[in-house]
Amino acid sequence: MLTLLVSASCDDFLDVRPKSEKLERELFETAQGFEDAIYGVYSSLQSTSLYGMDLLWAVPEVLAQNMSCNSTDMDALSKYNYTGNDALRQRFSGIWNTAYQSIGYANNILNQLEGKSASELPLYNYYKGEMLAVRALLHFDMLRLFAPTDQNSTGIPYVKTYSQEITEFSKVGDDYNSIIGDLKEAEGLLAGDELLIKYPHENTQYHEFLNYRETHFNLYAVQALLARVYWMKGDMANAAAYAEKVIGSGRFPLVEETEVQDFLAGTLSPKETIFGVYSTSYIETCRSYLYDLVSYHSFSPFDDVSGMKHLLPWNEVYNYDVEATTQDFRRNQFNKGGASVKFLKLVDYHTLGGYVPKDRANLISGITLIHTSEMYLIAAEALLQSNYSKALNYFNTEIKSRGLTPLASSTTLTDEMIYHEYHKELFGEGQVWFNMKRLNKDIISNVETRVFPASNDLYVIPIPQEEYSYRQK
Repeated sequence: MLTLLVSASCDDFLDVRPKSEKLERELFETAQGFEDAIYGVYSSLQSTSLYGMDLLWAVPEVLAQNMSCNSTDMDALSKYNYTGNDALRQRFSGIWNTAYQSIGYANNILNQLEGKSASELPLYNYYKGEMLAVRALLHFDMLRLFAPTDQNSTGIPYVKTYSQEITEFSKVGDDYNSIIGDLKEAEGLLAGDELLIKYPHENTQYHEFLNYRETHFNLYAVQALLARVYWMKGDMANAAAYAEKVIGSGRFPLVEETEVQDFLAGTLSPKETIFGVYSTSYIETCRSYLYDLVSYHSFSPFDDVSGMKHLLPWNEVYNYDVEATTQDFRRNQFNKGGASVKFLKLVDYHTLGGYVPKDRANLISGITLIHTSEMYLIAAEALLQSNYSKALNYFNTEIKSRGLTPLASSTTLTDEMIYHEYHKELFGEGQVWFNMKRLNKDIISNVETRVFPASNDLYVIPIPQEEYSYRQK
């Protein structure tokens, strides 16, 4: 049912979108029209310029020195040469333009909702809350990528209207206020999810739009994103509070250690996925760039199997802070073969290999963008100084679910240990680079076998020049 509903709705939306990118008002005369448009917004997130590739395991993971690709643009990216390669500049432009295009789609829906009421649209609160959250997510990721962390520095334009008017650049701190403001409003609008979302998930609502809530920006996804936003901003009290809301809900339990290998492998986890994008095209992107290894095209983790020596290959990441006898089940997400290693954590290798186990046959194809384990690690770090026992419990619960031995009472949990665990858990998901940036970490370069001192020159991607040229017209 989900496949028919989403694919049809997305296609309808994309078919009716004229080249001017302005939706016809007739689309919004009915609830179905709004829902078709909303599905279209979600569909836009699977673009390879966004979470279908570049904002997931491509650009941030190459920057973090987790993944390697020998194409000219990725080689320049891995050396932090942001302006010397035309293909790389075009890639940055693709990310920026596609993100703001999707923001425009969301803003148009929000604009069309003005003047409407719950009597006309019974699901008004869901429509508005979800689109506010998508708008916040995209602005947040553009801010993290293209702006410094200093809140007094120039940030990005926070676009809240659907018009031809140019939105001025804001300060980083003001951008954070706008992101949090949108998410707080969305949190209130989506309060009904407290009754709708249970575990195990049920999809028997009368309104089809209210089923498969993990494919929508639901209440708990909003709270999880607020935890991530406050954490990045440095507000640990609020980061902990929101992470604990998600954990305490019980709606998204951690997977068992034996499920870790493929719980995110091209499908949304029935347990841990708090928010993900439904996609049937993502599997072919994975086939091309992660599953079929091709020189100057594919992405693969740094590994020393070919005789090379890197400063921090993937296996050394997973050696941090563990005893030799401990089995980390996340190592099974890496597939060694000859002189190469495939990173299959996010790849539906079952389907690509021609055999899908029965227990995976009905899973939702797609890309997980927020899942439970991150909430445990954010809570652990955010509470480390204020409530050590709670922090230790969250940390131990998370690592135990991955097959590691909980810390003994004689071992002191530290920020560095949480940082290492975050690196292991979020490897390949586009988050490690932003954690490095948040902490202003020196960069261990596998490409150049040296350490780059942290600086804005490395951590701030230049905003595409076309953005400034457009403003001068």
